[in-house]
Amino acid sequence: ASKGQEIEAAIKQIDGARDVALEQIAGEAQLVIKPKRQQLSRFGLSVGDVMEVVKNGIGGVSAGQIINGNERYDIYVRIEEKYRDNQEAIADLRIQSPTGAWVRLGDIATVSFESGPPQVRRDDVQRRVVIQANVQGRDMGSVVSDIRAVIDSKVDLPAGYSVVIGGQFENQQRAQQRLSVVVPLSLALIALLLYFAFGSVGQAMLILVNVPLAVIGGIFSLYISGQYLSVPSSVGFITLFGVAVLNGVVMVESINQLVKDGIDTSKAVFDGAVSRLRPVLMT
Repeated sequence: ASKGQEIEAAIKQIDGARDVALEQIAGEAQLVIKPKRQQLSRFGLSVGDVMEVVKNGIGGVSAGQIINGNERYDIYVRIEEKYRDNQEAIADLRIQSPTGAWVRLGDIATVSFESGPPQVRRDDVQRRVVIQANVQGRDMGSVVSDIRAVIDSKVDLPAGYSVVIGGQFENQQRAQQRLSVVVPLSLALIALLLYFAFGSVGQAMLILVNVPLAVIGGIFSLYISGQYLSVPSSVGFITLFGVAVLNGVVMVESINQLVKDGIDTSKAVFDGAVSRLRPVLMT
């Protein structure tokens, strides 16, 4: 717990880390009532009598039902909420003895609020504590790098302790690993299909040249919009690759058709580019 608090304090100093919070480890406050048996005997009361009063006062006792149309609602009577969390108010509850006398709960029992047992959570049989944080104003990768750096420099972890960063960052890393395989494979398949379609390695490579140019435009768009490279934007880049290749296919096919019609190659390239400019800009 102490190391978790150290890490929490260190992360709070990092720019971009927001809502840093250490999960609750200490047990929640519990109401503890310990009957005084000698006092109970003096007034002719039992432990069950004490528990009955506490149960009815805090948990409530059923007082019937109320009907609203076809719906039924149970009615419970208990002491007000502001008194249920007040130790003195609970101790001031009255219990009627067999002789008819009213006795304070605090006179026949000890009333106190105590911390419950600590909560021990485990992952893969290993005890763990979770520190949650949101990222705002910076990209997640740089914030995570700063978190690792500040933990290494400011927190002395004993042997057997380790830090694992999960959540959205873990999902992002997993997705990027998949994309690092999917994207090159997709480009290779596109190049192969282009070669089969045009029967020319040169024309296939000419179309694929559009992809790096599209990447430059995409990165520039992210920059001017203040966004960061993320999994959704990576998927958007894949879509952008497809649009760039499609535009290249349409343009090269248009140029090839003009060349077949007997137009000079240079003029065919110019006319084909001009004729496809509007569709390219629209997509």
